[in-house]
Amino acid sequence: MTSTKSLIQIALMATLIVILGLMPPLPLGFIPVPIVLQNMGVMLAAILLGPKKGTLSILVFFILGLFLPVFTGGNTTLVVFAGPTAGYVMGWLIVPLVLAGLRRLLPFDQPLVSFALVWLSGVLVVDVIGAIYLAHYTHAALLPSLLSNLVFIPGDTIKAVIATMIGIRYRKQIGLD
Repeated sequence: MTSTKSLIQIALMATLIVILGLMPPLPLGFIPVPIVLQNMGVMLAAILLGPKKGTLSILVFFILGLFLPVFTGGNTTLVVFAGPTAGYVMGWLIVPLVLAGLRRLLPFDQPLVSFALVWLSGVLVVDVIGAIYLAHYTHAALLPSLLSNLVFIPGDTIKAVIATMIGIRYRKQIGLD
């Protein structure tokens, strides 16, 4: 696990998440959470690196954010964790673990099944955790916070499709599936 190859994979994935954060956020106005691309990097970390290395790459990203503005909009980890998006970002940490658990239940070699597992772990789980924290942060009821997340579903679904397609192709090329 601590091989040079593993360390490079973790570092490269953390770097990809940083790069995706360079894309400007798309504010929505009615919810204090913008649309970002970094969650697609989190899905890719889960698909390509698995539960341990995927989670470590997200942790490395968080650690980088203590010193550099690596989050979308030029924010640091402490700023993000003190704001309304903290729940979503905290949810990123469990995406690789949830995906790994789901993969034990269903085969990952079918594209539709793969997409469904990525969507459940990388979109649904993150949005529910984010909505729960958002309701707490804004002192709002949980149901309106959950419903406000419906605006993210189309874009996050597209990101999950892209991440799944990249993941399937890469995993086949290196002989994982």
